[in-house]
Amino acid sequence: MNILDAIKIIAVILAVVTSLCILRGYHNEKLNHVERIKIACIGLIANFFDTIGIGSFAIIIALSKLLRVMPDEIKLIGSMNIEAVIISTVQALIFLHFIHMDLITLATSVVMVSLGGFLSGSLAVRINRRIVHKIMLFAFIVTGIILLLTQLNLLHIAGNSYSIRGVKLVIFAIFMLIAGALPAFGVGFYAIITASIFLLGVNPVIAFPIMTLSSAYQSPVTALPFISKQKFYTKSIIILSIFGIFGVCIAAPLISSINSHALKWILLVVIIYNIIVLAKPGKK
Repeated sequence: MNILDAIKIIAVILAVVTSLCILRGYHNEKLNHVERIKIACIGLIANFFDTIGIGSFAIIIALSKLLRVMPDEIKLIGSMNIEAVIISTVQALIFLHFIHMDLITLATSVVMVSLGGFLSGSLAVRINRRIVHKIMLFAFIVTGIILLLTQLNLLHIAGNSYSIRGVKLVIFAIFMLIAGALPAFGVGFYAIITASIFLLGVNPVIAFPIMTLSSAYQSPVTALPFISKQKFYTKSIIILSIFGIFGVCIAAPLISSINSHALKWILLVVIIYNIIVLAKPGKK
C-alpha cells in the first residue's frame, strides 16, 4: 500500500464513521413524500455546483428556505457539515481516479488545511469576521482581474504543471493553512484554493482533488460538535448525500474532460460568484 492509498482509506474511514454516528437519530425526523423530493432536488443541484468549485453551503441554505424544508437553522448547519464529509470523500475519490496528482503537493494541502481547521477554532472568537470577509473580497477582486487579463491575453502567467515545488510550495502551504481556517469565519475555501493554484502558475485542474480531499479531512472536525449534540436532520442528510452523489457523478467527468483554458473561465465565474456573496449588504 502506498501513501496515496492510505490517504484515501483514512478519508473513507472518516466518512463511514460519520455516517454510522448519525444513524442513531434516524427516527427523530418526519418527512412526507413532497419534502423528500424537495430535499433530493437540493442535494442534486447543490452538489453539482459544489463539484465544479462553487460550494454547496450557500445553495443548500437558499433552497431550503425557498422550498421550506429543514427549518431549524442550527440543525441545517449541522446537516450540511455532516453531509460534506460524505460528499467530499466521494468527490475526492472520483477526482483522484481521473486526475493525476503529485503526492507531495496533495499531502501538503491536506496537512495544512487540516491544521488550519484545527487552529481556527481559537482564532474565530478573537477576529472580527467582517474584517475577514473584506480581506477575502479584496483578494477575490484582485485575483479576478488578474485572471480576466490572462484570459484576454493581456497578462501572461506561465505554467501548466501538476506539481508544486521550492518556494512556490512554501507559499502554497501558507495559502492552504489560511484556507483551512476560513470555514470557522463563515467563508468557504474552495474558491481560494483554486485561485491560489492558478496564481502559482499550476494547472487549475489539480485544484479539484486538492480541495475535495482537504474537505474530507477537515469536515469531520467541524461536524463533530453537531453530532455530539444531535443537531442535525438524519433522514435529510441521507437524502442529500444520495442525490448529492448523483450530482457529483454528473459534474466530475465534465471537469476532467475540459482543458485548462476552459477551467480558468469556470474559475472566473466562481470568483465573481464569491465577490457577489461577500459584497452582499448585511451578510452574516
